[in-house]
Amino acid sequence: MNKRKILMSVISITLSGVLMFLVFLTTTFRKPAQANVKINGVKGRIYQFSENIIEKLNYPDNDGNSDLSEKPKVKVCLGGYPVGLKLYADGVVVVDTESVDTKNGLVDTAKTAGIKVGDIIKNVDGVKVTTNKEVSDLIEQSNGKEMKFGVLRNGENIELSFKTAFSESEGKYKAGIWIRDSSAGIGTVTFFTKEGYFASLGHAVCDIDTKQAIPISQGETTDVTIVNFVRGKSGCAGELCGYLENEKTGEIYYNGDLGVYGRFNKFNVHSIIEIGYPEEIKEGEASIFTTIENGSLQEYKIKITSIDHKSQDNKNLVIKITDEALINKTGGIIQGMSGSPIVQNGKIIGAVTHVFLNDATGGYGIFAETMLEKIYELNRE
Repeated sequence: MNKRKILMSVISITLSGVLMFLVFLTTTFRKPAQANVKINGVKGRIYQFSENIIEKLNYPDNDGNSDLSEKPKVKVCLGGYPVGLKLYADGVVVVDTESVDTKNGLVDTAKTAGIKVGDIIKNVDGVKVTTNKEVSDLIEQSNGKEMKFGVLRNGENIELSFKTAFSESEGKYKAGIWIRDSSAGIGTVTFFTKEGYFASLGHAVCDIDTKQAIPISQGETTDVTIVNFVRGKSGCAGELCGYLENEKTGEIYYNGDLGVYGRFNKFNVHSIIEIGYPEEIKEGEASIFTTIENGSLQEYKIKITSIDHKSQDNKNLVIKITDEALINKTGGIIQGMSGSPIVQNGKIIGAVTHVFLNDATGGYGIFAETMLEKIYELNRE
């Protein structure tokens, strides 16, 4: 009987070992799988490999002392070319206030009620609004009654109420506000993944009047035709000049301090390059890739003069343009070049974000790792 029990125990242990070995095999050598993701409400798919990068990346603090051997090698497609950006605000942005000329004189209706430049009107009398016309129509149909405006200000929802006023010169009711519901411009793609998820600019697209980042409900990318550029000079930033094509090439999901992000639906996988981590970056020679003439992506020499590993914004690097060809053409960094990838030792380490107004050859850059983390973060939402 004792021999029988011993034999059964040996068989049980053996079977358990085999089962654990099989589980190990299926876990370690599983094939790539597709995972559903959602970015700001837009569903899509990405590939998850055995490393399961999106779930397992635990980035240490950027103190310059992290162990690079623990970080995965991530490859992306190099950008450097311009992209058209069309952003549609999540609500309408107040860009100015004005007096209404009534029969009793000028009346500051909105301003007196507390409406401020930069406020985002989300609803009027409980009706959600997303366009200038929707707001204007509701105001014109108010017949001078008191209206309630749901406003987002500095992340806080507030409600303001006031009566509209009848304009003698225009013959309609007005609230005394100037509003904007969309914006468009040119930026530069930094990189994109093989699934088409892209990072660009390295800073937010801001309203030209309020200087605040535009909170978006949706957006789209287009191709761009560059026709000219304005040379930068001390005290005045230059800019790329061009026009946006009509055909939509992708979706924009996010506009914030770290750039503009989304997914292309038209793209070619090319110019594969590895992401370089902050710990690998050295002061000294590097390059930027950018397009200042239509269809001509060029590499230009720069120097990294300072590295800030503790900065939490988009000013991790201080760079200096050293390429005489670029300096002679544009004076240095100009508007529209934001997002131009910075490459050092064969790896993409960052992107151009700002130009120094007193010296167009100098500016700031953001870590490429920070932009990569933002793509992963958006994919997890």
